[in-house]
Amino acid sequence: MLQSESKFRAYRLHAVALLVGVLSVGVVAYREFDAATGYLMDLSVFRDAGHAFLSGLPLYSADFPSSSGFRFIYAPFAAILFAPMAEIDPAVLQALWCALNLGLVWWMLKVALSKLDVGRPELLALLSMGPVLLLEPMRSNFDFGQINIILMALVVADCTGVIPQRFRGITIGLAAAVKITPAAFLLILLVRRDFRSIGRSLTTILVTVGLGFWLLPQSSVWFWTTEFFATGRAGAPDFFRNQAVTGVIARLGAEGRLASVLWVLSAAVIGSAAAWAAYRFTRSGEHLIALSIVALASLLAAPFAVTHHWAYSILLVPILIAPQYRSWRPLIGAATVIFLIGPNFVLQSSSSGWVEAAVREVIGSSQCLIALVLLGAAVVAARSRTPLPDAATDDVPADADALEPARS
Repeated sequence: MLQSESKFRAYRLHAVALLVGVLSVGVVAYREFDAATGYLMDLSVFRDAGHAFLSGLPLYSADFPSSSGFRFIYAPFAAILFAPMAEIDPAVLQALWCALNLGLVWWMLKVALSKLDVGRPELLALLSMGPVLLLEPMRSNFDFGQINIILMALVVADCTGVIPQRFRGITIGLAAAVKITPAAFLLILLVRRDFRSIGRSLTTILVTVGLGFWLLPQSSVWFWTTEFFATGRAGAPDFFRNQAVTGVIARLGAEGRLASVLWVLSAAVIGSAAAWAAYRFTRSGEHLIALSIVALASLLAAPFAVTHHWAYSILLVPILIAPQYRSWRPLIGAATVIFLIGPNFVLQSSSSGWVEAAVREVIGSSQCLIALVLLGAAVVAARSRTPLPDAATDDVPADADALEPARS
């Protein structure tokens, strides 16, 4: 009887693996086909920025050579990085960009599963590709040809010990030089007391700013004195895809000084809670959880975080798989379902009354709300973490976490 039950479980496991594998192959193939034959709007803006740099055209004025009609809003250093794109055929560039992002998603899943001590991480990462690529933030990233997956990969490489210790901090600095939000992950280095890596990261940022002033002086002056401080340059805070706390505040009707005060207070609470929880999980050797907490906080507290910014939602899947966090599965599973659906689209429709408006806001902002719940749950879980006597506070093992994570 026991033998037959064991065989049945094995058959069921193989059947599930086969179905998930077929799904993964199908989704990956669809993504590559769509990139090769469709139009990736944000990638075209990046290509235009590279063309502007090579042609000596301004990046932030009406003379910016936009083929999509959208402005370039990143730092001048990013335009320098994008210069090679201008020499590549758009269709070829889109196919290559998609392939690079697909490879990085697989790699990050493999790294996360390895850090969580899950067996056969390469295979599991491959099988997870289908469900992960169906997450709404992933769909948005691939639909628009965004850069968030690449920036996340730079952060993951730095924070999980993939790169050698003497180079730590550099890739966080490079990511922050393109889009300032990854600078939040300096908090990870701070709770580890890794001040050398913080120094390398800040030095990297300063070097990229200096390079921008050297090669693009006028655009750099404009960006760092004007554009950088325009928190609404990416869109209005009440935009339905904005799932940062600022989006909820704006959609509830707060404006001007009141909205700013509420945002600053919320960001202070979120940042403080995340710093404490990340410190506790770092001390207990659970570095991937600490990384995930800081990712949540950086997006919640950002002035603007549309759904494609939430690329870090892919970490939900490895944590869901990891057996040591099985007690977290109901909450992580609920969050995964919400990020699969991406119900922010309900905010596009008008409401006939305040009750319907309230229901729409709760449903449409559920990605933000579940992120707040996850952060709160992480703070509660952090209270029970016991610091390990030899826990890494200024380093992460380069190949795998040397410490067994605490169970909860």
